Amino acid sequence: MGDSKEIGSLIRALDAAPPYRLSEVVYDWLKAATGAQSCTLFLADYNEQSLESVPGLGSSAVTGSQLVDTSAAGDAYRQQQALEFRDHGALVVYVPITVRAERLGVLEVGLGEASARIDPVLLEAAQVLGYVLVAARRYTDRFERIRRRRVLELPAEIQWELLPVLAYDCNEYAVAGSLEPAYQIGGDTFDYAVSPTSLTVAITDAMGHGLRSAVLASLAITAMRNVRRRGDGVVEQANEAGQHIHAQFGGDAFVTANLFRFDVPSGHGVVVNAGHQRPILLRRGAVQLIEIAPDLPLGIFGDTAYRSHHVSVEPGDRLLLLSDGLSDARPVGGAPFGDTRLAELLLASGDLQPPEVVRLLTKAAIDHRAGQLQDDATAVCLDWR
Repeated sequence: MGDSKEIGSLIRALDAAPPYRLSEVVYDWLKAATGAQSCTLFLADYNEQSLESVPGLGSSAVTGSQLVDTSAAGDAYRQQQALEFRDHGALVVYVPITVRAERLGVLEVGLGEASARIDPVLLEAAQVLGYVLVAARRYTDRFERIRRRRVLELPAEIQWELLPVLAYDCNEYAVAGSLEPAYQIGGDTFDYAVSPTSLTVAITDAMGHGLRSAVLASLAITAMRNVRRRGDGVVEQANEAGQHIHAQFGGDAFVTANLFRFDVPSGHGVVVNAGHQRPILLRRGAVQLIEIAPDLPLGIFGDTAYRSHHVSVEPGDRLLLLSDGLSDARPVGGAPFGDTRLAELLLASGDLQPPEVVRLLTKAAIDHRAGQLQDDATAVCLDWR
């Protein structure tokens, strides 16, 4: 690894700089520390189909938008490892920028013809940059604006602000989620919370579309978080969320949901199904739908008493939570995406990590639809280790 004193100087320089100048600080530091001749920061757009370059870092080997599926920068992003290429004899390195398991983008560094290998300090610099980028969004809109290939509609803005970190990875499990269409979502969301002894995962689908649906989803997920944060379980979360939704909408609107809580490390847990799509389980090479007796969606009545059902996961299991917008996606006059295609994709992507699995699933639904989805499509992938 690189010299800790060197990385300390980078941290101090980033801390002293305005939050909108972070990428320039990294470039200047890399020039001094590694002799870098060029540097480009690429950030993943909202639906993870392209990597958008941050301007202002001087000359670089590649500029502009790079497709995640067909570019060198995209290779590093998908594979989550540093990759090196030769550009007219000069070494160009692509280093993924990731915080824990959440993929933010890629740093492209041109090291010149004399360089023969990846300097380990590049990996440390990219890791530091990831954390300061996460913190920077509370101060500046610069990097958020670059991630947006088009205008984010107001319902989507509300939904994205509700989301947790998009991916988390630890020894016991890994979880990741994805929303589509990224720029127009208005009803779907997901949430999770980790603790030393448990993992809670939820997926919701609010009735309708647009701003009303986004407000409905916001009320549901915030009510469940409020109950969870005072220490209550998934039954209490569903009960209270349903009461709040009914109080505000009078039974004219509802939210479907699946709420899971797993014990760590046993994998035993409980689930509440408030009228939501059945989860899919990949276990020992076989795909199966998990049958959970449904209760009414949240908010139809104010006094619905939700039931919990036992559920368990084993080491090696992959659990997929989804909204009906994913399985029901269909071209005009064509067949829905369906459970069979979902099962085939789960089997084919068994060696990939959850962030890439959910990206590929939502991309496949869009490709099947042959364009923009007509309904929100949300996927959450949980690997139990």
